Amino acid sequence: MIVCLMIVVNKLMNFFLKILASAFFVSFLAKESYAGDNKNRIVVGGGIYNFMKHGSDGFNQSSTAYNFEYFSKKKAFGFIKPFIGFLGTDESAYYTYFGLSSDLYFFDCKCILLSPSLAVGAYEDGDQIRLGSTIEFRSGADISYRFRNNVRVGVGIFHISNAGLGYRNPGSEQIILKYHIPF
Repeated sequence: MIVCLMIVVNKLMNFFLKILASAFFVSFLAKESYAGDNKNRIVVGGGIYNFMKHGSDGFNQSSTAYNFEYFSKKKAFGFIKPFIGFLGTDESAYYTYFGLSSDLYFFDCKCILLSPSLAVGAYEDGDQIRLGSTIEFRSGADISYRFRNNVRVGVGIFHISNAGLGYRNPGSEQIILKYHIPF
């Protein structure tokens, strides 16, 4: 049992280290991380769930996805923001999650943003792809345009996986068009 736990912890650590290394590399290309964007945000979006059609026969179809997220204005270490979210599909799959995100600003206008994020949450299959576990991890990024009033419009690409914790791990990708509303 302890050996299995150590293997799971090792897989999770490798997964998160790869994501952190990628974010660290991209941060060198970005402008300063603070750009007067100190407001809470609600995000609404829609897109395609499982667009790469992973999964076993009968459960590998793509479906329509809808997404709601709340990003806090509070920051850890001056640049990491916590968020919570909900993803649902028209095939009755649901994913509720919480995680951490960071905004990387590009160009002098600081109007182009790359926002990598990591999250963990609970997944319900419904009539959708069988991901193999209730506990699922989400990694990905948004690329968006920020208007002067801090409204953002962008697209996010994400991968949901159980990192090998479940009896199967096909993973699923989403592409979501998003509208960010500051308040």
